[in-house]
Amino acid sequence: MTELSVQALLARSFALLAREQPQAHGRFLMPLAGLAVALKIDAEHFTAAFTSTQAHLRAVDGQESITVGTSRRTILEVLDDRRTLTEAVLSNAVEVVGSLEVLLRAHEGLIRYVHGAVRCAGFASLLHQLRLTCADAAHTALP
Repeated sequence: MTELSVQALLARSFALLAREQPQAHGRFLMPLAGLAVALKIDAEHFTAAFTSTQAHLRAVDGQESITVGTSRRTILEVLDDRRTLTEAVLSNAVEVVGSLEVLLRAHEGLIRYVHGAVRCAGFASLLHQLRLTCADAAHTALP
């Protein structure tokens, strides 16, 4: 079994984007500066908080602007193009709560994150590790 959580993988992805694609990292942070997003991914609960220069992860404190809930499986379905993000939201496989203005900023930040990520050689390893955590979760859930 892997020991990596989605939170740890996300933290590594932020550092990787900053190191391998610093300009893309800066563009990714622009619309997100000042936001805090509560994430519930399967049993993991944490917050991604953003400034104009960095993204960091911390414990949920109730001060988040947006709440997002989903599963590792859904994340992989979207990344593998088996379902669009819109389909995932409309089917409640991804639940998003926040004001329209803040959701639009978060969406723009997500698009910029993906644009930077596809240009980082190290992201292939992170995606592989995410797949392993998903496989581990499936085996753990078996009776």
